[in-house]
Amino acid sequence: MIGKKIFNYEITALLGKGGMGTVYKATDTMLGREVALKMLHPELTVQPQFLDRFKKEARVLAQLLHVNIAVIYNFLEQENNHFMVMEFVEGTNLEDLRKKYQTLPPQFVVPVFIQALEGLNHAHKKNIFHRDIKPANLMLTPEGTVKLMDFGIAKIAGEQKMTQVNKIIGTIEYMAPELIQGKDASAASDIYAMGLTLYEVLTGQLPFENDTDYNMMQAILNKKVTAPNKVALSTANPAIPQALSDIVMKAIEKKPENRFADARSFQQALINAFPQYRDINIASLTAAANKSTVAATRLEDSFAAMQTREEAVATKTSAVESLKQGYKDNKKLYLTIALLLLFLIISLAIFKNRSNTNIAQTNTDSLQKEDNKPIDVSGNSSTEYINPPTKTGNTTPPVNDGGGQITLPGDGNGGNGEKESSKEKKPIKKEPVKVKEEKKKVAPVVVEQEEEKKTQPKDIYISSKVEVDLYLQDNLANSPERTDIPVTFTVRSPVVYNGVTIINRGTIARGVIKLGRVQTDIDINSTTATNGQQIRLKAQRGHGRRNEITTNRNYTAIILPGVRLKY
Repeated sequence: MIGKKIFNYEITALLGKGGMGTVYKATDTMLGREVALKMLHPELTVQPQFLDRFKKEARVLAQLLHVNIAVIYNFLEQENNHFMVMEFVEGTNLEDLRKKYQTLPPQFVVPVFIQALEGLNHAHKKNIFHRDIKPANLMLTPEGTVKLMDFGIAKIAGEQKMTQVNKIIGTIEYMAPELIQGKDASAASDIYAMGLTLYEVLTGQLPFENDTDYNMMQAILNKKVTAPNKVALSTANPAIPQALSDIVMKAIEKKPENRFADARSFQQALINAFPQYRDINIASLTAAANKSTVAATRLEDSFAAMQTREEAVATKTSAVESLKQGYKDNKKLYLTIALLLLFLIISLAIFKNRSNTNIAQTNTDSLQKEDNKPIDVSGNSSTEYINPPTKTGNTTPPVNDGGGQITLPGDGNGGNGEKESSKEKKPIKKEPVKVKEEKKKVAPVVVEQEEEKKTQPKDIYISSKVEVDLYLQDNLANSPERTDIPVTFTVRSPVVYNGVTIINRGTIARGVIKLGRVQTDIDINSTTATNGQQIRLKAQRGHGRRNEITTNRNYTAIILPGVRLKY
């Protein structure tokens, strides 16, 4: 089609291809301006429902004449092909900016959404609902004007449904709960999608991440959203003001009646909370990019020191929220562990008390034995007598001959021998000689439980989405189109979760990339954790532009909640 002329429009370049049509860049040879020429796929023209929808989109756009909405100029038919001639919007969308900067600062985001809500309010006054608001459909021109794009599946209030019964139309991640339940689109559902888009560009992630559409829809219906200002951010990201976080949370309330009444109320809330943010500040994006570059350079220069710093920062900024969320998800498990710990503490206390009682009793018995020991009457440290000799009236004490025998005075040696011989002598009972045992005082034994210096291994349960920064090693500049090309990524920085490094820097990740002329499909498979366990990864975004591969090889993957790492 390049070089072909459709009436007075000469096609000059291919801009992109979607499910219903292909968009070309063309030049209006009569007016000398650039336009976007959207052509319905030829194979769909024979199907009435697709042709009717294509014409309906043209009728919808024809009613929307606003500076913040990409307008339509004409509707053409040539050689059984159908074309829409639309405003060519030069610039970049929020999805590309989010990929480049990861998160967008509040001073940039607030005025962007003030303009986007101005365009949305105009559409709602015409009773037209967009139904597919997301970052890719918010375009920013070099002059600082925001354009609301792609009203391809817009719905006019009260019109007859053109879609199949119970078929979901739109991007599931940004759909309001009532749309998933089968209710009609409304201003409230557009406000929800705008609020969720604001949430994503501020935090760098969606509040709901799941591996299947069904699980995603269940999360949208039932899961409680974490406020944007409480989402863990990297050190390069600015803090999200509480007022802005509250505005986002009101816009994405699950019940439509709890959201802003209309787009104008949403817009006014932003203006009142941030009167200083009226003009789009492009410089704030450059400052954020410079900050990220400086952080990356310091990481490369002093990796060892930075690794410790990253773990400390991650612990301070996300440990509390991760523990809260983990507690909510595993409440029963944590209560069981707490009861077991309480039981162990009580058991140790009882055991220690009994041990101290036994030691005290042992010391008491030892003291009692020492108090009741026999008296040494001989003066010899090696012998002692239990019962002293019986006193016979002689006041002279018995004499010890040193050999263990007692000689009474006057016994066979003169003195009072006759007197003693006339009396019946009482035999002296000799007691066995006992060796005096020297009492050794034994100090009570205090058992000290040595703390284990080695870090106890622990299991890690990932309860929230974790981002992994990757770098594409392969050069795909000359690779063939529409071919699954195995590629290798390296982890750019260590991945820390709850204070534990779960993936080391430099770890290899595998994936597959399929190149197209403009779009590129990306599939990142898995990598290896620090414990040797394989972790499945999912590309943060499954599509991208081909020229990004040669200009920027940085990719972001995520670890989905529910992964358990055993150490």
